[in-house]
Amino acid sequence: MALAAGGTALACLAAVDKVYGLVQRPFLLAVLAYALLCFLLMWSMVRGIPMRPTRLLRPSAYAAFIVLSILTAGLVFAWRVSADPTPLVLKARLDQGDLLLEKGDKDGAHELYRQAYRQFPQSFAVLMRMGAVNYQVSDFDKARKYYTRAVEVAPEGSRWRALNDLGQTFWKLGRPAEAVEYYGLAREAGIPDPELSEWHYRQGWAYFDLHDYDAAIHHYQEVAAAGEKYRAASYYNIACAIAQKIRQSPAAGERKELTRQAVESLRLAWEAASDSPEEIRSLSTGLLGGPQERDPELQPLRGTPEWQVLLRDIAK
Repeated sequence: MALAAGGTALACLAAVDKVYGLVQRPFLLAVLAYALLCFLLMWSMVRGIPMRPTRLLRPSAYAAFIVLSILTAGLVFAWRVSADPTPLVLKARLDQGDLLLEKGDKDGAHELYRQAYRQFPQSFAVLMRMGAVNYQVSDFDKARKYYTRAVEVAPEGSRWRALNDLGQTFWKLGRPAEAVEYYGLAREAGIPDPELSEWHYRQGWAYFDLHDYDAAIHHYQEVAAAGEKYRAASYYNIACAIAQKIRQSPAAGERKELTRQAVESLRLAWEAASDSPEEIRSLSTGLLGGPQERDPELQPLRGTPEWQVLLRDIAK
């Protein structure tokens, strides 16, 4: 009966661990409990379960099948419940912090996350939130430290998220080369397809800051082709990148072709933003704003015939 007691105890411990996070390995405990109880079932089929010194109990094949089915169902249920290893008590606290952060109460959210961090300093969910809240208050160096630790403890399938956010943090720190490196690692770690558009957008910014305008244009084109979020902004950024290439190109013929491409990208940006008054206002400021408002990166285009035609067209 020691095996039965041990298996039952491990199963109970797995349930308690899921709630309170004692060792934060609920599914591992459930698997051990399942293994012990299955071994006990097989042993009873062969030798019988000693109930008293003079009596053995052997379950029938039908009873053994029913017991095995119940144990397997319990293991599958434990796997589903433990797919997210975050303890339920911790999850409730993090959900409360997330709600405060969504409402704009960064200080309140930060305090709840700190409390969770003191109790669960190696939790991936906690480290990611500590990175996020410090990022939102512009303490990028602290955010970098938390995201770095999150990469180290990330569960399978989630490491890409920490790497991606770490890359964005390096970009905010003015270190675009490291941002590109970590974005690349995030892609290798398996970024889901729905996240790729924003990943390309981030890469575009990092390469732009590295003055690798061809690479930046490539990533912005991927975002624009996806036709989703940042489409108008990507066309606009393509124009800015081309304008920087014009600064580097002494050949008149090449400058003219690049100017044509840049102006066409601005035209596409304006068309893509036509359904968004906010984006239209932003584009108008960059194109037509005063000397202190308009985008200096578009300066190589200003005054060209193509630019004048663009301004007339969008003014209609």
